[in-house]
Amino acid sequence: MDQKKAERLKLIQQALQDQSAIHLREMAALLEVSEMTLRRDLSKYGDQLRLLGGYITRVHDAGEPGEYRVAEQDTRHVEEKRRIGKLAAQFIKAGDTAFFDCGTTTPFVIDFIPDELEFTAVCSSLNVLLKLQQKPNCSIVLCGGTFHRKNQVFESAADTSVLDQLRLTWAFVSAAGVSQEFGVTCFNLNEVQVKQKVLRQAQQRVLLADHSKFDNVRTAYFATLADFHCVVSDKKIPRAYREAFAAAGTQLVV
Repeated sequence: MDQKKAERLKLIQQALQDQSAIHLREMAALLEVSEMTLRRDLSKYGDQLRLLGGYITRVHDAGEPGEYRVAEQDTRHVEEKRRIGKLAAQFIKAGDTAFFDCGTTTPFVIDFIPDELEFTAVCSSLNVLLKLQQKPNCSIVLCGGTFHRKNQVFESAADTSVLDQLRLTWAFVSAAGVSQEFGVTCFNLNEVQVKQKVLRQAQQRVLLADHSKFDNVRTAYFATLADFHCVVSDKKIPRAYREAFAAAGTQLVV
């Protein structure tokens, strides 16, 4: 099998782990190939993928033994999240140690990390762990503790944890709300301790948030906008935030 075709097939399959279908045009743009090239690829893998009404879907089967689906996966703004993931993945270099936060945006970052890249990943959630284990050259550190099914997070109530022994090159942190007045927030208080700790210990702090998160405030506060060196979002981010990031010297990647 042609190596490039095989790599495209793998990326398509990874994308379809988080939704039931993806538009041909969007996938071609993400893979940086023409729609015709992608159509030819799909024609060779008719036993695994199919094209219906311009959308790529998987051929339904019983699935692999032990295959896991994240419960109640948030599939809103998937196109924006995938684009954010692709942009953020470019930061990671060989030898880096990166923390990947819980949520539904960070798994897309992992999708776009090359399989051959050797790096260390730290995580505290099950859905992110399942993505990382697909990367053969990734060393994984899991922050253990009590498992919360609602948001798939492992929480440790101990004053010290594995994070105390680590110094991170990157912290990729997700949020449910981003507000100039009220700061950066999430839904669940059990996420706050880990988020704040990695923000203290990371050399580069990156906020991952699509446009729908801006001007929203959620229950659990964990950071100010100034705590981040970089914000990776989409092109629909409100102008007021673009201007605020520029004034503060915060890098905005869209």
